[in-house]
Amino acid sequence: MQKSKGYLYTFPEGSFNNSKENSINQSSNNTNKEIILTLIADDHPYLIHGVEADLNKDPKIKIIGTAQSYDSLLAKAIELSPDVILHDLKMPGHETLDFKEYILKLKEQTNSKIIIFSNETGWARIHKCLELGASAYIEKAITLGNLAELIQRVYKEDDHLVYTAEKIPNIQFSPRQQAILHFIMDGKENDQIAGILKIDIKTVQTYISEIKMKLSDAFGIHPIRPRTLVLFASKLGFGNKTI
Repeated sequence: MQKSKGYLYTFPEGSFNNSKENSINQSSNNTNKEIILTLIADDHPYLIHGVEADLNKDPKIKIIGTAQSYDSLLAKAIELSPDVILHDLKMPGHETLDFKEYILKLKEQTNSKIIIFSNETGWARIHKCLELGASAYIEKAITLGNLAELIQRVYKEDDHLVYTAEKIPNIQFSPRQQAILHFIMDGKENDQIAGILKIDIKTVQTYISEIKMKLSDAFGIHPIRPRTLVLFASKLGFGNKTI
């Protein structure tokens, strides 16, 4: 059986939200611990069994519990204080759940790093989960033989990690759009860009709107905020500084 190809992307701490409070709290964990205490949250017993069997082969990871619904996950996370929560999205209770409030509550009640572990794919979903406070997004279908290593990396590092079958889209920008993206990534303001290119600032704003539309169509993310533009433009190779 051929293993599905995955792409590993990292994004700096704080890339997806303005608040670093939770990240700071998580960074205070003793990341030199020899054993990473891990809680698996998934409503498929067969998958739980397979993941447990795989992770138990690694002496640096210990499975301390499992949960099969959102309610039981919150209770067990508070009780067991795991270092890492391997968190499926579609467990019982997700239909009526306010995911943002739930993740905030989970992070307030525990000091765990949350890894979304899901069959769901797509940059819009990945972006949303990381924006709401997850430390990583890992797609189930491509983790064969890689999961233990990915968990260790998420636990030890503050960067956001994405392991997905989705490639960064190839977006065709015009030469002028490319130039403006480079200036944005180098920290130039709209009026500075207008001065350098000798064009009206409203023309710069029009180009930026066109750039956002292309990014939005390619990544499926609506709207494209300035932070999101910078985040993905860096992965597309724009600017002298890379993220």
